[in-house]
Amino acid sequence: MIFVLCSCRMNLQDIEAFVAVAETGSISRAAARLNLTQPATTRRIQNFEAAVGGAPLFNRAVKPAALTSLGTHVLERCRRVLTAVAELEASTARAADPAGRLKAGVAHGLGEMVMTAPLDALRRTFPRIRLQVSSNWSTNLLEDVCSGALDCAVGLLTEAHTVPAGLMRVTLGAEQVVIVATSRLPARHGGQPWRLRDLADKDWFLNPPGCGCRAALTKAFDRLQLPIHIAAEVFGEDLQLSLLSQSGGLGLVPRRQFEHSPHRHELRVIDVPDFTLPATVTLIRSAMPGRFDPVLELLEHELKVKLG
Repeated sequence: MIFVLCSCRMNLQDIEAFVAVAETGSISRAAARLNLTQPATTRRIQNFEAAVGGAPLFNRAVKPAALTSLGTHVLERCRRVLTAVAELEASTARAADPAGRLKAGVAHGLGEMVMTAPLDALRRTFPRIRLQVSSNWSTNLLEDVCSGALDCAVGLLTEAHTVPAGLMRVTLGAEQVVIVATSRLPARHGGQPWRLRDLADKDWFLNPPGCGCRAALTKAFDRLQLPIHIAAEVFGEDLQLSLLSQSGGLGLVPRRQFEHSPHRHELRVIDVPDFTLPATVTLIRSAMPGRFDPVLELLEHELKVKLG
């Protein structure tokens, strides 16, 4: 089947709407990405289907609507068109001095420790950029970059995280999520390492549900058919470490955060061989070129320096 995207009946906005719906999986999420109403997004999809000959690009008999075979064929070509347009825009002189609001997200627990110096560098280098920074769980950050609610995000990703199609992940630095206890916790008899089974009766101070690290720990206990006693749900690892230093118990935090904590002298990392949670600090952004590329390239460089 021969298909020509450059038909005079097509326009770039309709192509963008089709790609947004295909990548996000719904009209509502695509509308949020495009900053449109749902009816306006639906009209653009209808216009685009008419422009390609009237054949349906989505199978609307299933929920959520899925691409037809033609829709899959068309999607790849639409992405090429948008990439070519983005590369053209990025090559203009104006791209050297980008302006506008850059919406960035950062995983809970990484903000002040990781982001302060890199964001200062962005503000100095690109004075016409207005930063809007929010914090969330890494899973939600991935969804927000995919939907277009964020231009980029810095997440703490584990093997349980899946990066949606259309996004690019840039590894900035390795991280290890560790179990932390008060330094008053006695060593095991004979210097044996701790096992999860030994920790089933301990009090845990953990983030509320939604935290990927908490979910991984809970899964590990479930696999062993062991209970986990959550003494308190405390939002934020800094507060958890403070409470642990005073009252005892166990917490789960990125090693980097533990090492920078003012309470680290009252705490210690305990080795638990049957629970390891490696992670990476990762920059997540659209895989397509865009007007913020120089800004994101500087952010990537500054974060690697900070985490190196």
